[in-house]
Amino acid sequence: MVPKKINCGGTFGLMSLKPKVNILLSTYNGEKYLALQLESLFNQTYPNITIYVRDDGSEDNTMTILDSYCQRESKGSSPRLILLGDRRNPNIGYMESFWTLLREAEPADYYAFCDQDDFWFPQKVELGVRALEEQSSRLPLLYFSSFIYCDENMNTNGNSDILNRQVLFRDVMFYTPAFGFTILVNNTLRDIALSASSLRGIPHDGWCQKIAAALGKVIYDPTQTAKYRRHSFAVTYANTNTIRLLVRWLKNDIFGEGMSEYYFVLRKFWEEYSDKLSHSELEFLEIFMEQPVTFQIYLKRLFFHERLRPSWGGEFALRLCFLLNR
Repeated sequence: MVPKKINCGGTFGLMSLKPKVNILLSTYNGEKYLALQLESLFNQTYPNITIYVRDDGSEDNTMTILDSYCQRESKGSSPRLILLGDRRNPNIGYMESFWTLLREAEPADYYAFCDQDDFWFPQKVELGVRALEEQSSRLPLLYFSSFIYCDENMNTNGNSDILNRQVLFRDVMFYTPAFGFTILVNNTLRDIALSASSLRGIPHDGWCQKIAAALGKVIYDPTQTAKYRRHSFAVTYANTNTIRLLVRWLKNDIFGEGMSEYYFVLRKFWEEYSDKLSHSELEFLEIFMEQPVTFQIYLKRLFFHERLRPSWGGEFALRLCFLLNR
């Protein structure tokens, strides 16, 4: 069944001459920060934008805020705002909510994932489109950029790490270098992602990075294009001192379900795309997609000659997992 879509505006002027971009925003109880994020989307310098929003069963005033923007945008020439589904959608979790947005939004040239509580600088989409347009659209492409860390009140407290080399498949097996809100993907990547037999339990950002790294290209832009609001309860593996970072990796990978989740996604990736992967990438997956069943595989993992995570703390925790056969 085709989901209901509430269209709060239209396309105007010369937008059709530019590649079309769908911004995909999933909301949940976001009343405190949503308006600031929406304003930053409507202030993008890139003209041909459609904003798709799916609310994931909010219990606060999120839908009231969205309704007010719908009323405002229906009177002007700003980018379209489309509410996906009904006004009281079931809560299906952020993973399935983003997959629903990517699946049900109308076709576009590019798709940008968006969180409800960050802030995008005006040229964010424009820079992404410009970089992607320089590549072949036949390849699955993923663009991501640098950003600024902020606290809950949007006070700056750090910068994202700068990458100094191309992102390869091995870099995205046990780590996701691109934060979801910085990502733009092309339609080729979208189609490959959605061709999977099932995406249940699969994070959208990590899955898209694996597709681009294995089958196409990852494009990194060191330009800071957004402010990332990091809440006090959030657990991230970037912009954190070495000791705390190591403790978080160990807690997640050794004592938590982190490794099981990695294995689940890697195994699923092999099942869906093994016929499209290169020989070297198939070798990586055969070594790392599950706990070793032979001593030979165990040794290959333990003494793998390339780094798999950018930080020493993360790499140490991962190698310890391999040693303990986690």
